[in-house]
Amino acid sequence: MKTSIKYLGWSNIIIPSPNGSLAFDPFYRPMYGADWATLEDFKDVKVICISHGHHEHYLDTPNVVKLTNAKVVSSKEVCDHLHSKYNVPKENLVPVRPHEEVTVEGFKITAFSWYHRPINYLNFFKGNLVTGLTFTLTNLLKAPYDAPYYGFFVETSDGFRALNFTEGLNPLFPTGEMKELAKKFNPCVLIGGAQLHYEEDVARAVKAISPETFIMYHPHEKLFGSMKLKSSTPETFIKHAKNAVPKVKIIYPEPMASVTLDFDQEK
Repeated sequence: MKTSIKYLGWSNIIIPSPNGSLAFDPFYRPMYGADWATLEDFKDVKVICISHGHHEHYLDTPNVVKLTNAKVVSSKEVCDHLHSKYNVPKENLVPVRPHEEVTVEGFKITAFSWYHRPINYLNFFKGNLVTGLTFTLTNLLKAPYDAPYYGFFVETSDGFRALNFTEGLNPLFPTGEMKELAKKFNPCVLIGGAQLHYEEDVARAVKAISPETFIMYHPHEKLFGSMKLKSSTPETFIKHAKNAVPKVKIIYPEPMASVTLDFDQEK
């Protein structure tokens, strides 16, 4: 079987299905020099999974819901904030707990807890004062910044299975928990961010999950660029991941790129 996943920049992934699409962390507004997707790119989205309440994973969700009447799957904290702050109807909100499975618009979705990297806010202000102020005030005033951190396992009606770690490939995520997720879900594809100098931890995740395909991306390319924060090159991340699991297929898409994947329904 084949499927086509689209990467729209940031941590923004769209997975299709016969009944409509699922979007992870939709965010399209021009910010920090990034100007990739538009609201029109989400016109077929029926389900939105929000990993956490930081603004670049969250703020454009109300507009997508208004356009498409999509259902939002996330933590209770995120769902409550969408309702109270942005008047997203409760019937569009599906709050879930870690390891709870729900079926929404034909997608089987299971949330799991993950671990956000430590954030050094001084770096935001040292690198770019305007960026630091924008990042801090936007999160404090417009987003549920302290909401729990979720990853998601998603299975489509045609048997495609994706495990999305979003930004969670960092030193804090225990290897044992990743192995448990791999055993439970047996994903076709692992999706996750590769940033800063976490190449060993990206490789550790690929080894623990051992997917057919690993789709990796820089979740904060423009944001970090505006702060002069350096990350290892894509080639460095790929080399470490390949050393860990030589057989894995690794894809590093540019923003707005579509990726066609072959997958085994029965594996």
